[in-house]
Amino acid sequence: SGSTGPGRHARWVVGSFDHRVVPPALLDLVRACQREADVHLGGGAALSGAHLHHRLTRDLDLFLHDRSAHRHLVRRLPELASSVGVGAIVVRDGGDFVRFSLGEGFELDLIHDAVPDLGPPERVDGVVVESLADLRANKLTCLLSRAEPRDLVDLLFLERAGFDVLVDLQPALAKDAGIDPAVLAWLLSSFPVRPLPEMLEPLDESVLLAFRDGLAARMRRAAGGS
Repeated sequence: SGSTGPGRHARWVVGSFDHRVVPPALLDLVRACQREADVHLGGGAALSGAHLHHRLTRDLDLFLHDRSAHRHLVRRLPELASSVGVGAIVVRDGGDFVRFSLGEGFELDLIHDAVPDLGPPERVDGVVVESLADLRANKLTCLLSRAEPRDLVDLLFLERAGFDVLVDLQPALAKDAGIDPAVLAWLLSSFPVRPLPEMLEPLDESVLLAFRDGLAARMRRAAGGS
């Protein structure tokens, strides 16, 4: 429901974190990590927590560009979590991708990401958050790597906030060379719309389905198809 004109983007103002999305204790953990290393919060926790306030998530994604800093933080994270009253147990260590269980259904992923950011991170409530440009581009790349309805939900609410998904195709190429509107159109044609994530803003499955089909058609046109 907002204009997609260029002025809409210029007026976008980051507010504060929605504690329904990221509880205060987990924000404290992120801040503790950021005092220890150059790391920023991305993914759904950043997009919904700091910007759209539209859905819940149980995942915290922390990104580091320096591999040695990443491994240092992997070693330090259980102690940092304990310092803010949170438990953290490693459940998967894939080298550049390490997942911790934080209890109460929450998980934290520490990710070494060699791809440079499109823009400088922003600070929201003392938390360093991935730029909105990066969040939008990364959300498109998610369509290639997984088939999760939450990614389609995020794109829908980004468009409602005034951000045209097709405008983000070119920036997304810097993240993933496999980004191609024809491929995305094909993936979207059968992309799942259920189960919906836990929503904070109401959303009917039929609305998401219509958005998916419309976006697939726009991607086909962008690729030069009919």
